[in-house]
Amino acid sequence: MIRQLITYVFVFIIIYFIEYFFHTSVFREFALKSPIDLKSLYIFHLIFTVSLSITFLFLSVEERFKAQLGFLYLVSLAIKVFLFSIIFRKFIFNNISFTNSQSSNLLIIIILPIFFEVFFISKILKGLDAAKND
Repeated sequence: MIRQLITYVFVFIIIYFIEYFFHTSVFREFALKSPIDLKSLYIFHLIFTVSLSITFLFLSVEERFKAQLGFLYLVSLAIKVFLFSIIFRKFIFNNISFTNSQSSNLLIIIILPIFFEVFFISKILKGLDAAKND
């Protein structure tokens, strides 16, 4: 489990690093200005995703949580949205009228981390299914 934990953390850091630099280079290429600090948004998502994966790895070992992990992920998404809107309310709610590029910029930052979370959480859940079948 420690090896899997280190692998997840390392992969998440690499993915977010590549995603951040690709994202900023594309926006720089098109000379788009973003009112949102991309680095802080990516750091928020990285920390949340890594902590969520670590939590799910540890909870997947506990017998009493195995059946509820899917529901716990849904709760964690609600918590993530809540924390995201509290921490970044200055950026989001003060800029009521986003341009299309700014909206797509924010949407990319929100959707891609959720994709990676779902991918890795599903790997953890599939590992549970494989362990059940053995």
